[in-house]
Amino acid sequence: MIVADEIADHLAAEGITHAFGIIGGGNVTLWDAIAKKIEIVCCHHEQAAAQAATYYYRTCGRLAPVVITSGAGSANAITGVMAANMDSIPLLVLAGNEKSSDLVGKTRILGLQGYDSAALARGFTKWSQTCWTAGEALPLLKKGIEKAITPRQGAVWITIPRDIQGAVAV
Repeated sequence: MIVADEIADHLAAEGITHAFGIIGGGNVTLWDAIAKKIEIVCCHHEQAAAQAATYYYRTCGRLAPVVITSGAGSANAITGVMAANMDSIPLLVLAGNEKSSDLVGKTRILGLQGYDSAALARGFTKWSQTCWTAGEALPLLKKGIEKAITPRQGAVWITIPRDIQGAVAV
C-alpha cells in the first residue's frame, strides 16, 4: 500500500464522503487514491474548492478535504483557506508538491512549480506541516483532522510531496 492509499483509507474511515479540489501534477497520486474511496468535486479554481469545502461544512456539519496541487494551484487556495480559518470553520487542506528532494536547500522555484506552501500557510491557518517521510503521513493526517475540528476550529494545511504520496506506507 502506498501513502496516498493510506490517506484515502483513513479519510473514508473518518466518515468523510466528499472532497473538493483540482487535479494537477503535484497531487495526481493523492487525487487518484482519494477518488477511489470518496467523491471528489472538481472545482474550476482552487479558491472555489476551499470555499466549497467551507460551505459544505456550514450546510452539512462535515469536514471535507481540499485537495490541491503545487505552485500557483496551492497559492490560489489561500483566500478561501484564510476565510475558513477566520470564520473558525474546520478545513483540511491536502496540498501536493514537487519531490521532497526538490524542496530542500533551494530558493525561489523548487523543481517545476514547487515552493514551501506549508511555511506560507502558517501565517493564515491554525496549523501547517510538510510530510517529509512516508511514516509521517498518517500521524500528520490524524493530527491535522484533530486540530481542524477541536475548538477553536480552523483550517489546517498538510503538504505532501509527490514522492511521498507514492512511497510505500510504513
